[in-house]
Amino acid sequence: MRGRVVLAGIGVIVALGVLLLLAQFGVPFAFALSWLIILLTIAVATRQGFLDETGAWPPPEREREVRSSQVSRLAWSINIRTGVAGHVVVRRVQNVLRRRLAHLGLDVDDPLQHATIDAVLGAGLRESLHRREVQRADIERVLDAMDRLSHEREENP
Repeated sequence: MRGRVVLAGIGVIVALGVLLLLAQFGVPFAFALSWLIILLTIAVATRQGFLDETGAWPPPEREREVRSSQVSRLAWSINIRTGVAGHVVVRRVQNVLRRRLAHLGLDVDDPLQHATIDAVLGAGLRESLHRREVQRADIERVLDAMDRLSHEREENP
């Protein structure tokens, strides 16, 4: 508020100075006053908040709301028509399988342990995740095998 009063006072002083200067050059007082009123009207109509610079410009962008969950994104990653699982699902299942087998002391990347892993999971399940097109049924079988592993581990600590 104080800034507006100061700005209005400065405007009045400048307007009087311009009126006196124009009167010295022989411009009629009423003519100069009318033009100053027109300019003042234009300035008020198009005014900008030059004194109030408290807000940052440009304003910060709003964060996008994440509406989908990871489960829904994984579900959409499976093609319903063909049954082919997307790379996101396959990679997630591979990572979970790698962690579950690591708890048993098995390494999926070690070729010497592949036979042991196949015996624990079931024949062909480990290779089914490394095909070019992994089917939904393969993902389900691997998840069932991991579920079996976790239940066996809970029963036999």
